[in-house]
Order: sequence, then C-alpha cells, then structure tokens
Amino acid sequence: MGPTDTADDDGMPLIPTPETFPFPYPQPYSIQLDLMRTVFQAIESRKIAIVESPTGTGKSLTLLTATLTWLEAHSKRLTNHAETSLRARMMQDDPDDPPWVLEHAIKAKMTELRAGEEEREERLRKARERERKIKAGSGNGVGTFGKRLKVTNDRGETVQKKGDIGDDDDEFLPDDAEEKRRDDDVYLSNEVRDLMAKYEAGRPTYSEEEDKEDDIPKIYYTSRTHTQLRQLTSELLKTSFPARDDSDSTVPSGPVSLVPLGSRKQLCINEKVRALAKRGGDERMNEACLDMQKSGKDRCEFLPKKEDERIMLEARDAVLASVKDIEDIVTLGKKTCVCPYYATRKAVKQSQLVTLPYNLLLQKNAREALDIDLTNQIVVIDEAHNLIDTLLSIYSTTVTSAHLSAAAAQLTQYLQRFQSRLKPVHALWIKQTLAVVQGLQRVSETFVKDHGKKAEMIDANTLMRRVGGSSDQVNLVEMVKYLKESKLARKVSGFAEKIAEAAMKEPKSSRSVAAKHASITAFHLVEAFLLSLTDARDDGRVVLSPEPNGAVTMKYILLNPAERFKEVVDSARAVILAGGTMEPISDFTTQLFPNIPKDRITTLSCRHVIPKSNLLTQVICRGPRKAEFEFKFATRGDEAVLGDLFAVIQSTIGLVPDGVVVFLPSYGFLDKVKDVWAKSGLLAKLGEKKQVFYEPQTSGDVETVLRDYSLAISSVQAPTTTGEKRKTGALLFAVVGGKLSEGINFSDSLGRCVIMVGLPFANVGSVELQERMRYVEKLPGAGKDAAKELYENLCMRAVNQSIGRAIRHANDYATILLVDRRYASGRIRNKLPKWIGDDIVIQEDWGGAAKGIAGFFREKRERGLR
Repeated sequence: MGPTDTADDDGMPLIPTPETFPFPYPQPYSIQLDLMRTVFQAIESRKIAIVESPTGTGKSLTLLTATLTWLEAHSKRLTNHAETSLRARMMQDDPDDPPWVLEHAIKAKMTELRAGEEEREERLRKARERERKIKAGSGNGVGTFGKRLKVTNDRGETVQKKGDIGDDDDEFLPDDAEEKRRDDDVYLSNEVRDLMAKYEAGRPTYSEEEDKEDDIPKIYYTSRTHTQLRQLTSELLKTSFPARDDSDSTVPSGPVSLVPLGSRKQLCINEKVRALAKRGGDERMNEACLDMQKSGKDRCEFLPKKEDERIMLEARDAVLASVKDIEDIVTLGKKTCVCPYYATRKAVKQSQLVTLPYNLLLQKNAREALDIDLTNQIVVIDEAHNLIDTLLSIYSTTVTSAHLSAAAAQLTQYLQRFQSRLKPVHALWIKQTLAVVQGLQRVSETFVKDHGKKAEMIDANTLMRRVGGSSDQVNLVEMVKYLKESKLARKVSGFAEKIAEAAMKEPKSSRSVAAKHASITAFHLVEAFLLSLTDARDDGRVVLSPEPNGAVTMKYILLNPAERFKEVVDSARAVILAGGTMEPISDFTTQLFPNIPKDRITTLSCRHVIPKSNLLTQVICRGPRKAEFEFKFATRGDEAVLGDLFAVIQSTIGLVPDGVVVFLPSYGFLDKVKDVWAKSGLLAKLGEKKQVFYEPQTSGDVETVLRDYSLAISSVQAPTTTGEKRKTGALLFAVVGGKLSEGINFSDSLGRCVIMVGLPFANVGSVELQERMRYVEKLPGAGKDAAKELYENLCMRAVNQSIGRAIRHANDYATILLVDRRYASGRIRNKLPKWIGDDIVIQEDWGGAAKGIAGFFREKRERGLR
C-alpha cells in the first residue's frame, strides 16, 4: 500500500503540510517536522513506524502533536464523507426533489448524526461544572455523586468494617463456572460439547442486551514507567488539543480527552484493600478487590451497585472532562467516594488518548481484562528501545522447588479440609493438578542428582514427559482453563493465608510475615508457570538451573516476541515505535516483524538539535603508556591496562569541568577496578581532583548517591589554607545496564563528559542466550550472521542507552570517550546512535584525544558557556 493509498478509509487521503500541525511553539525544529510528517503518514497509510529522536528534542510533544493532528483531521474527514455520501444517496433515491428539500433533509439527518457527540460534550461540560464545585467545596471527603457507605454498631456508632474478607470456609470452595455443563455432560463427546458451547456463546447476556458504548478512534500511548506517562500528561497540556476545565478562560474546551490507566496499587482508595496489599502483595490486593465486589456487608464502599450505575457514569465523565494524571484521579475519587480504578476503565471507550504502562498493552489477558480493543486504533510505544526485552520478560515465568513444595503442601491440606464438600468435577481437577505439581517436584529432585551444578534447556513437551505418572494423561490446556474458571489459586492461597495467620498467633510461633507472604503466593506462581507451558508452542523453552542452596529454579523463557506482538500489529491501524536511541534498528525488523512486508515499515533517525560544535565523540584506542585498550572478559584484570585506564580518567577529570560519568561493563569489573587502584594508591589520587562516587547495588541508595553527586558539582569550594588541592566537580562510576544507565538525566554540569569503557557483551555461556541465538538463526530472512548480529546488538543497545545520558536538551554540550579500539571498526560504529553520526574522531594515542578535550572546553569558556 502506497503512502496515500487508503482505500479502506472513508474519504480522501490526508496530506500533511507544516501548517497542518498546531505545534505549541512558534517554530518547530526541522527534525520535529520530519518526525511529525513521518508519524502522520504512517498512521494514514496503516504502517509500522520505527522512529529515533534523541532525548532533548521534544520527542513526546512531537509525537502527541502528530498523532492528535491526524485523529482530529480523520474525524473531520469522516464527518465530511458522511455528508457527501448522504447527499449522493438521497439524490439517487429522489432525483426529482427540489434542491431546498434535499438540503433540508440532509441538514436534519446530519443534526441527528451529530447528536451523540453533542450529548457527550454536554455531559462533559456538566462534569467540569461538578468538578469546580468539588474543588470549591468544604473538602469533607464527600463528593457530589458518590455516597460513602457506613456500618454501625449496636449503639449506632460508625465503625470500620472487618479487614478480613469473610470468615466462612465456604468462600474457599472453587467457583462453579460452567458447573452444570461440566457435571452433567461429562459423558458427551467433544463435538457435542463444542456445539453446545457455540449455542451458549450466542445467547445474549444481560450486559450484551444493554446499549454498548461506541469505541471511538483513539491513541493508545504506552511507556515504561508511571513517571514517564505522568510527564506526557504535562506535555499534552502544552498543546491545543486537550479538554480543559471551563474555569480556564484563556483556552476553550478542546475535543481530546485523556484516560490514564493504572493498576489497583496506583488507583485503589479502599484502605482495607491497600492494607492487604502491604501484607500479601499485589496479588492479594487484586483478590481482595474482587472479593469485595460481591453483595453483602463486606462489599466495597466505593463501588456503586448495578442499580446505581448513574454514579459510575458520572465518575467516568469526571475522568473525561479535563486532563488529569493518576494522582489527580485518585484525589477526585476520594472526594467523590467512587473507585478511580473502575472509573478509568469505564472511560476508555469514550476517550481519544489512553496512556498505560507496557504490561497492560502488551499482555493479551491484561487487554481483555480492561476490555481494550485495538482494532483500527493507533498504538504508540515510547521508550521502545527495550520493547523486545520487555516482551520476553512479560511472557517469562519462574518457579522454584520451594514454590512447588509449598503449592503441593497447600493443595494437599486443601483437599483434606474440603474433600467431602467438593463436587466430583472439582475433586478430579484438584487431584490432577496436585499430581502435576508433585511431578514437577520429582523433576526438580532428580535434576540435581543427574546434572549437579549445570543448567539444562528443554522444551515444554520434554518437561511434561519427565513429570510422567498419571500426569501424562492430563490435558494441560483444559487444566489451566479449569484453574482460571474455578479461581483455584485465589481459593487455595486464601485458605493458606488463614491457616498461616492462625499459626502465627500460636505461642512461640517462628513464622514471619515474609514467610507467610511467600507461602500464599506459591500457588499463584505455579499457576502462572503452568499457563506458560500451555502457551509454549514451538517458541518457548524451560531452563532448569541449580541454586547454591540446593534448590532448583524452573524458568519458562519466550524466544519469539514477534508471535505475541503480532496480535497488536494485526489489530491496530498503525504502530509507532519511538525512542531516543533505537539503534540497532535491524533487531526490530528481524525479531518483531519477520513476516511484515518491508514496504509496510518506515524508519526515521533524527539528528540532534544541538550544533555539531556542542558534541565531541572520540574513540580511544591506546592509553598514555601505549597499552592497547580492548577490554575483553579474559583481559579485564590486566593491571597494566588498568593502569593506563586510570591515566586516561585522571587526565580527563583535569580537563573537564563539573561532572564526569564513567560507565563500566559490569559490577564485577567495577569491583576489580576499585580493588586494583585502591591497593596501588591510585584511587586516592582521583579523589584529589574530584569527589568520587560509585553506583550502589541497592535501588534504595540511588537517590542518595545522585543527590550527593549533584551537590558536589554545584557547591563552590574555597581554596584551602593547608595546601590541599581544590576539588572541582565530581566523578561517578556507573555500570552499563545498571540503575544509572537508563532513565537518569546527566544534563548540563552533571555530565560534561561520559566515558564508556569497553563493550558490555552478555555472557555467551548463558544457556538462555545460546538458545535465543540459535532460534534467531532460523527466523525467516535471517542471514548467516544472525546470531552474531543479535549478540552485538544486545551490547550496542546497552551502550547507546548509557551514552545517551549526556546530551539532554538543545543548549547542552558534552564530550563522549569510547575507550576500546573495537569502537573504531565500521561494524560497531554503524550501530551507534545516528545523532552521533559520522563526527566520530578515532584517536590512536591519548595525546591527540587530550588535545581534543582541552580545545573543546576552551572554546566553551571563550563563548562564556557554563
């Protein structure tokens, strides 16, 4: 399909011009116009676009402007086409009618067609009015459409409901989804069952008999973290598109409504449910929420009943009325006493822009749970550089021999407690599930005896053959279906929690809260693992790995992300993959789109908005003492080479003002460097010029290290009276792929120089990596070097993310040093970000590199830059 061939659209194709885009700033950069045109045309032509726009170039704002401009133009096109088609049809049906009659009939019909949109706008106007009243109210916690439920004691005093969700053991019995069919039709053939299932599926349910809301054209915008999506909300407010509170008299209400989707952990306002999450994790929180939707005294006070649907609809309109992030919606939910989690879900169909984290878009079961239909919608995946790894991670599951042991014990205890009360179908499936779990236990035990400390890779069928016993007669797909329908994991873990809490109350109990949490999540993890096995097809493997404590880990890994992402690509109108550093792009075409025609994929790599003089990139091949830099794993401990590396860093921090960040290939290499330099006294010499910091290995310490690093740079030190050398700025040692290599901005003085030491190649001895390389070699169109390409690309994507930390806005400047002679090869250089381009200087000796650094910062001082 060509760039303007949109035969399956209504009306003429849309052709973008610079004036088409209402960019919020007077003069967009040329790369911003290029990006907007590329994205607009990709949507119009139903393509996949892979676009790279460096951080600091207004990528998010540009993507929003392009996608929302298309959405607005498409809406007008549909309206115009509807009127044109109506006119043509009426002229054909009644050719003798006078023109004024025809025009009157067309106007009446178009008014009728527009009534739905006008009714929606009126609802949102009223919602904005209610929102203003709530903001101006007394703040007593009671809103205008919600109603807080109360429970009183015998004296009429308001009391809190009980935190436990039911004390009757009946709540732990399996749910009877399709109970009658399973119990009474056990002897029916599969063909008859299929026919009955089709008949049942065709019968209208209560929800289907209701008027269903139209799923209007929209953009699903996803990114890696909640923080990044929150920043997108502020970017949206800069544009002319969003609906605003009518109290903002400077900008009229616009047509675009935003819905930010999140998890219960982010959106739940029921303190009892949130307390359960603290004690039992996210899974327990989800279970508690679902339990509290049932009728009865423990029903959630913030969830309106079916007969109070009006309350939830008004909450939906409150979400749509003006742009809000998740925190705003939670605040509104508390004031109106209506659940924000379900209010946002209710609002999705009528919104034009939906933001959501990766996992909610990429997982099919999450999309189904949220009732997300991607058909003909626009999907934008920001920070898409790690999309492949994210897909592989989402569909990977891990279970340990300890989890299997706990799950087997729980199922055994559950059967003993409820054996006499279980219906035959439940008893049968639970016993079969127990047999499979015990079979997996046996596999773990025999694996240690047979393989010792060596990991093994097998497919799902081989694993199930090893499970053996009566398990080989089990239909695993049907078993997993039963587990879902019966909610057995919820029932078993709930019962296990009750038993654990009772045990903790006993005198001299040694059970901890952590042990209790681990035990009640065990069966959920086993269920997830079994689900993965049923979804394995031919592109999944199971890795069995021994642990130092004698335990065994079973990990299901996905090898082919394309098959899972295909559901998104096939449904959506267009898919936009965007990031600051998308190179090497070949990974996406090979691993995500192996069967997509090349003419359906368009790519764009934007240069940076900074002038060329603001970036100096040099490859350092040798040190001052002529040691050749090639930091392969086997030579990283060479003390002569490490001595020359020290000399490079020491010389650099004497030439570079403010902050210098050094990225090393691994935590192990960082420890080696610190050890060697500390013993030789070199480490103390670095501290004489700049205060030295190291990346912490615990996430909780990251903020502290960054704060102290920033303070060391910003504080001006007075000359000392003791002759001690004055420190200027700070030096930070970080690890590629660590906590500081992505999502952290070293802009301006925080990162005037980024030093990349070596190439962080993954451990080629990993059984997972080896299997993935073998799989990639077999993909359609894969060349003879496909495995080598994958191996290099994994490394270079990590490098690109790290060096991308330096330049963060249009007026920033920095120098980048690539300390390894392998960066001089054309193959590696071609995989660096395009915004570095061909302006890389290859230095065979350190003297030339030092002159380059000195000249770079001298020129900045002469220009008065700080």
